[in-house]
Amino acid sequence: NKTNYKINITDITGDKKLNRFLTENILMNSQNSSKEIISIKIDTDYSKVILAKDTAGNVTDYQSKAVTTFIIIKDQDTKTFTVNEKFNFQKMSDKYEEKRYENNIKRSLATSIAHKLIIRLSIAQW
Repeated sequence: NKTNYKINITDITGDKKLNRFLTENILMNSQNSSKEIISIKIDTDYSKVILAKDTAGNVTDYQSKAVTTFIIIKDQDTKTFTVNEKFNFQKMSDKYEEKRYENNIKRSLATSIAHKLIIRLSIAQW
């Protein structure tokens, strides 16, 4: 469901791919014909950390983590909202396939983060 607001993203910092996917998802929920405008600043922090190694010390598992902070401004009211998302996955032997898989993970994380933001906007008391 779309929000009852027009969403303007005014500032974006952090991981470029995650931000691109996130922006696409958020703007799909914007009501461009609405007179009520919400401005949003986005800051993302994406990291890929080692979760496990085998007995030889080779990496076997990773965790992708995305922390996104939204500063939401409507009229003179400002709210801050942070979303944390994680996804565990196994190392792949093919580096190219692993990079493609990691991009798909970023896309999924962005979809989940945007969904949580839209829910928050729809229940916010302004």
